[in-house]
Amino acid sequence: MGSNSRRIVFGGLLAGVAIIVVNVFAQRTVGDRARSDMNAWLPGSADRMSLGAGALAAGMIFKLTIGVLIVWLSAALRPRFGPGPRPALYASMLVWVLGAIFFSDYPMMGMISICAYVIAELFQLVAFLLAAWIGARVSRN
Repeated sequence: MGSNSRRIVFGGLLAGVAIIVVNVFAQRTVGDRARSDMNAWLPGSADRMSLGAGALAAGMIFKLTIGVLIVWLSAALRPRFGPGPRPALYASMLVWVLGAIFFSDYPMMGMISICAYVIAELFQLVAFLLAAWIGARVSRN
């Protein structure tokens, strides 16, 4: 693994930590509304979901992986868009749009209200932008 690859992985892990921090804050502010929406859709469904140690560990691993993906994509876009924050912005926006498309069926099925979905997606956008900025600062040449 070259030194640039190490910086990309290290920057990606820091970016993943930023995503985790923003998501914890989002859970504290929007989580209750999302759970009540899910219980309205299927009574007791959110109450039956358990967030055990395995689920928390998997979620953290996924978020760290997303951080590395954003920083790697940002580094891959750098030759095309030049140095600076623009490649990181594009990388974070791409990953965010793909995630928003992937989970867009939740409000369509009534699992979550449109308002709660939009708020959650805005938190996710902030998390990805912050992650891309942090990762780009650490991994740049």
